Amino acid sequence: MANTLYLLKDENLAHGSLKSGLIYGVKPGVKGSYDDFHNLNRGISIKNDLGWREVENLQRIFRQAEIWENFPATGLKFVFAELRAGDEDQRIDLLYLRDDGGLYPCELKIGGDSLDTHGQLLRYIADLHYQPISTDWLLERRKRYLVNRGVTGDMDQTVDAEKFKDYLASKGIANNRLHLLRNSGIIVDEGFKPQLLKAVRYLNEQCGFSIRLLRMEAYVASDWDVNDSKYLARIDIKEIQ
Repeated sequence: MANTLYLLKDENLAHGSLKSGLIYGVKPGVKGSYDDFHNLNRGISIKNDLGWREVENLQRIFRQAEIWENFPATGLKFVFAELRAGDEDQRIDLLYLRDDGGLYPCELKIGGDSLDTHGQLLRYIADLHYQPISTDWLLERRKRYLVNRGVTGDMDQTVDAEKFKDYLASKGIANNRLHLLRNSGIIVDEGFKPQLLKAVRYLNEQCGFSIRLLRMEAYVASDWDVNDSKYLARIDIKEIQ
């Protein structure tokens, strides 16, 4: 089943904190009707046609998706993005917490051209494997992420920490239940090269890995033009085997 993002681009709304003129969410809402979005049938490339970049555009949406439940897959909660989480000089694109206490690193790509995304994901998994995963570790990384995002006020950080603790309590995730999911992670991209697909299937079927592949498919109206001052777009996120 697809997990869907609904987007409205309206240059008339481009001011203040909404300077891009882009409104998005996991429900149509004020952006348009369900039929408006699901009648969109022209497939486009997020990178080549929309002109989005991985960190500046796509990762920003995934970062802000922490207010949505079950995004980009069921049972996941966003923890942090673009953060060095271990000893190595590398930043994990996204880290999710599964509702049973398991941590899921995620590598986010755009364009569908990468051949080594699984290699990057394995490096994240290996680095995290040697970390003392605990509630304190998780909250410290979460705080570091907030600081990187410009949230430096003690009150704001305290409120966020309390919300995170409330989430852990609501799911019954005690300190001893937090753990890195063994050989597990997520790759999100517009498509997957045959070489990458074969490598991931080999790792999953022969080496005890559980790497999930989520493919983004973007759709617009048949007469869409990227220079239009107002348009709708839909991005379906589908898990593939």
